[in-house]
Amino acid sequence: MRLLPTWKGNLLVFGLLILIVLAYFFWQLQQAHETFLNHARQHAGMLAGVIELNARNALLSQSIIEEIMQTFLGNTARFVDYLDNVEPFASEELAAFAQEAGLAGIRIVRQEGDATEGPPGWFKYPGDFSCSANARLLRHLPADHLYFLTVPRSTESGCIITGITAARIEKLHEQVSLPRLLNTLSRLAGITYVRLEAPPCKNACCSNPKMSCIPEVMLINAPDRKVAEARLPFREDVLVVALDAAYFFVRISQLRNELFVFSAILAMLGIFFSWLLHRHQTAYLKRIRDVERELAREREDAALGRAAAAITHEIRNPLNAISMGLQRLQIEADDLSEEYQELVATMLKAVQRTNSIVTNIRRYAGPLKLRLQPVRLSAVISHILSLYRQKCEENGIEIRYDIRYEGTIDGDSELLEQVGENLIKNSIEAQPEGGCLSVIVDREGSEAILSVENSGLDLSAEEVSRIFEPYFTSKARGTGLGLAIVRRIIRAHKGRVEAEVPDAGVLKIKVYFKTGSA
Repeated sequence: MRLLPTWKGNLLVFGLLILIVLAYFFWQLQQAHETFLNHARQHAGMLAGVIELNARNALLSQSIIEEIMQTFLGNTARFVDYLDNVEPFASEELAAFAQEAGLAGIRIVRQEGDATEGPPGWFKYPGDFSCSANARLLRHLPADHLYFLTVPRSTESGCIITGITAARIEKLHEQVSLPRLLNTLSRLAGITYVRLEAPPCKNACCSNPKMSCIPEVMLINAPDRKVAEARLPFREDVLVVALDAAYFFVRISQLRNELFVFSAILAMLGIFFSWLLHRHQTAYLKRIRDVERELAREREDAALGRAAAAITHEIRNPLNAISMGLQRLQIEADDLSEEYQELVATMLKAVQRTNSIVTNIRRYAGPLKLRLQPVRLSAVISHILSLYRQKCEENGIEIRYDIRYEGTIDGDSELLEQVGENLIKNSIEAQPEGGCLSVIVDREGSEAILSVENSGLDLSAEEVSRIFEPYFTSKARGTGLGLAIVRRIIRAHKGRVEAEVPDAGVLKIKVYFKTGSA
């Protein structure tokens, strides 16, 4: 079963955390929504109860006032009837009596149809209100702000009509009226408006008071108003209560902002820690691969060392014998023709070259035993350059040597000379028709640097990356072990080597060593 990489698992965990945060946000949003709607329902129900109670009180107060007025006007009419039977009233007397009693006026309709009233002209409706019609019924004339009562006479036909001004009573009714109450409630804090509307439909659910097709609470988020509008049946109409919902929408906006910020923080932390884990994992895998490659290389070197030891032991003895025989032929065989003398010389060179190859194989495969001591790297390179200076002049190669560091490194002088010799020799062989050889000894921080740069090579990026591999060579007759031996010696000194192509046709090799005491 393939395991999930740690950094991917970390991303998955943070993704799950973000999902949990989203779920919690939506749950909290739903809770806030339900809480606010319940709050709106409770306030709407409370206001409906207040309005219903006020309406009942208004009707009750109006009924009581009208009953008191009817009693007062009825008693006054009967008293006027009694006095008029004793001695008929004149108009001026009725006016004085009405003023004394706080009435708007009194009208006496006698049996013959004659009428006496005071003050004159206060009752303008003699044709519409006869004594037989609406007897003992309190009537209200809003246009004239008047209440009046008709009472039949006790001893004869006719009636007594008494009236009273309705201005104060109408003002009282207006103060306890439903529109006034709705206007007062609309000015309370937290309430935007309260009004009565006709039902929006005419189907069964609207006509039946036990049914409702009206939304109970509706949130309105408009630029000019942010309210929670509650609608509930009220008698034959619909009571509309709009509560201020600005705080609710602000809270929802805050929750969304908090969600965005928290999710963004979680996402960034997840990406950051996943990047750290990925980087650590990559570095760890690289170290493992490097160790595996090093172990494989050491196993390969060990196997190659055993094979090289056996091969060189078996090959070198015959080569020595062949070399000695060819040398003897060159010295003692005077009768050989010039052609055979050249053939013997060629064979001797081939044997020497083969012996050199065997020596290089043994050098590469054999164990390195360092004898560390303080060594001046500049002195080693100067010595190698002095050995090859004449050959450079013969091949037309310009030498540029720059010493910027005169300190020492801890190393084996013989092996370091082998490193310098291989690098300089390869540089000279790479440009047989002349060129330039640049050698610099420098220091960066705690490292001494040997830089060898030469022209005459046109290598690709892939070839540069393989230049230190065993048996890789760009020369027609090279063994490919020179730079491999260089890298092995440098690694034995805990250093490192790099190759690069700064310009086309130019190869630059930089060797880094830890500096020692001066």
